[in-house]
Amino acid sequence: MQIEDGTGSGKTVKVNDENRLQSDCITIDRSKHTNISHGDAYTLFSSINSSNVNPSADIESPCIFYIKNTNELDLIITEVRMWAQENEYIDIYIKQTGTPVGGNAVTPINMNLNSGRQATGTFLAASRITGMSGGTFFDRLRVSADNQDHTFKWEPTIIIPKNNILTCYAGNGSILTETSLTFYYHENS
Repeated sequence: MQIEDGTGSGKTVKVNDENRLQSDCITIDRSKHTNISHGDAYTLFSSINSSNVNPSADIESPCIFYIKNTNELDLIITEVRMWAQENEYIDIYIKQTGTPVGGNAVTPINMNLNSGRQATGTFLAASRITGMSGGTFFDRLRVSADNQDHTFKWEPTIIIPKNNILTCYAGNGSILTETSLTFYYHENS
């Protein structure tokens, strides 16, 4: 039996002395492939600065990100990067309900400058977003005040299917922070 090239060139595969196929492969993770081949990877930025801090740190932690995926494709979060002027944390919730009030509508930036695609969904950032409740606590990201960016990745990634919501809350809300979140869209499997 011979295994031939599927393009009809007549070439056969090489088998080494351990009966293994010899191949020359290039491995690229899905987010990079999606960005390079499909132009469908994005970054989203939010900052709590002197004009939108919560000076009294009143009532509860402010919601600084609201993401609702309205795309038919799954929204896959690959990384969160954060800097804080003082020790701070971010709580991440999934599947909260309600109608968001406040916040600033933001447009995610496509990470492939050759692409004309735009992210599909509702993206709110900074300021105080209210009106959400319930949901499931997912993770807490702690950031120390060391003047460094802190990067958080989840090996299996966070998948947000159509019409699902992810929210992020700053622990204090009166601390200056900068947070960026990267994501891409992927076909449902």
